[in-house]
Amino acid sequence: MSWIGKILGGGIGLMFGGPLGAILGATIGHSLIDQQQSSAQGRFSKLEQRQAIFFTAMFAMLGKMAKADGVVSKEELQVVEQFMRHNLRLDPEARKFAVGIFNEAKETDVPFAAYARQFAEVFSNEPQLRNMFYELLFTLAMADGVLHPAEDQLLKSAPGLLGLPSGLYDTLRQRLVKDLLPFYAMLGIPETATDTEVKKAYRKLATEYHPDKIMAQGLPEDFHQFAEDKFKQINEAYESIMSSRQK
Repeated sequence: MSWIGKILGGGIGLMFGGPLGAILGATIGHSLIDQQQSSAQGRFSKLEQRQAIFFTAMFAMLGKMAKADGVVSKEELQVVEQFMRHNLRLDPEARKFAVGIFNEAKETDVPFAAYARQFAEVFSNEPQLRNMFYELLFTLAMADGVLHPAEDQLLKSAPGLLGLPSGLYDTLRQRLVKDLLPFYAMLGIPETATDTEVKKAYRKLATEYHPDKIMAQGLPEDFHQFAEDKFKQINEAYESIMSSRQK
């Protein structure tokens, strides 16, 4: 990315304003260059400014999403790292710059909405790009296997801010979010239950509803089918819960 090369080489020149310009300037000022050299390579082209806005908005909004629940998890950091390495194929210097924006944004008081609106304005003619980025936000929110209410609120507001169809939230939620509450209810335990408590509840119910045990009680044939269905549901609940905890 030529604009990153200019920054790393010491030339900032005329960039752009708004909250994204501010976060970019803060990142540069805090960690990357000696600002006394900022006129070395002149102004950025319009294309380079668009590239800078896209890059800055992406990692600023990812930072806001990751911090929405108050804690940036290792799983969320892994999603961002994988995106930088495998999707964007950034070199080490560019990754360092992206992490700087990410960290700066997650700590600032500027709201997610401010970054999203400026991003949507600049890329108003590229709906597919905005759509792709929204899906990335969803993927990051689900990196730890749990959709926190604060993350969910950001995701609900994002389509309107990004100029995307309101139904996109429901579409992606159905595809990416597996609601575990019914599974916990099936085992009769809260979401806060420990792994040991989950296993204990599962074993108790699996024993009670095991088809062999039901058949041994001489109950009507209709109840046998009910027990088999119940047994399958108990197994599905247990496997879904434990699988989500291994992510």
